[in-house]
Amino acid sequence: MLDIPANDHGALYVIAYNGPAPDGVRVATIIGPVALNMDFVDLITPDQRATVPLPDLIRQGYDLPLTPAQDAILRDVQGTVLLVMSRAFGGQAQQITLPASSTLVTILRETPTMTPSEKLTSASGAGELTGPPAKPRKSDARMSGMVATAALLIMFALVGLVVWVGG
Repeated sequence: MLDIPANDHGALYVIAYNGPAPDGVRVATIIGPVALNMDFVDLITPDQRATVPLPDLIRQGYDLPLTPAQDAILRDVQGTVLLVMSRAFGGQAQQITLPASSTLVTILRETPTMTPSEKLTSASGAGELTGPPAKPRKSDARMSGMVATAALLIMFALVGLVVWVGG
């Protein structure tokens, strides 16, 4: 039983097929009746693996690093190999029962490359944050401008009143 979680990401499922292949092996023969996006599926025959070993193909073709244990397992695989990327399942959760002549060899996953942030080493990074700075006192020039503007508005209102009453 092969359990594919919903929205699986960054996984490569390696499935080996060792059954009879009178007229060539098809994907449905190896994995069963499963809806796959064939853009993300590779069928590797023993003849193809004779020129490029499976671990090298995965390192170069899929850019996945392999541990020495994974490398040894992949070198020992016999028969036709099906490489299925997690995107082939379309983000749907699935439970797949593999045919008797198919076996899941391994599931390879991308390792996230997250690096922890560095600690601040400068003196400006030490201490606690204070509140916002206090507002500066209004300057005398600003106050004079505000008084002059108010006086002009009052004079405008008085002139308008005189024109209205006298008119």
